[in-house]
Amino acid sequence: MSAEISRAQESIFHVTGSRPRFFRAPAGLRNPFLDPVLVRLKLRLASWTRRGFDTVNGDPDAVFRRLANPLQAGDILLLHDGHAARSRSGRPVILEVLPRLLDALNAKGLTPVTLRSALARAP
Repeated sequence: MSAEISRAQESIFHVTGSRPRFFRAPAGLRNPFLDPVLVRLKLRLASWTRRGFDTVNGDPDAVFRRLANPLQAGDILLLHDGHAARSRSGRPVILEVLPRLLDALNAKGLTPVTLRSALARAP
């Protein structure tokens, strides 16, 4: 596991020119051996507080409800840009949800930010 995560982080660095600071476990699954690896690689575990199941649920209303109710400051939303479920129109469901989700954020006075910038603002 350590070698695999190390290789992945190096690949990301070579492609982006930036060293990753965060690690999201595949499917959010963790085990007791993960934390020491992340410490050694100077990575912070990143997870989500809300997920819409946008890879398996093609109903935009259901995905939106799971993400937006109740949406609050500090939430980390899991959204997928690949392997998305398709809506009845054939579009990736997240593309139908995203405009409504951004409107909901705006209505609550919330601003979407990257994880990196959110942590930079934290006290």
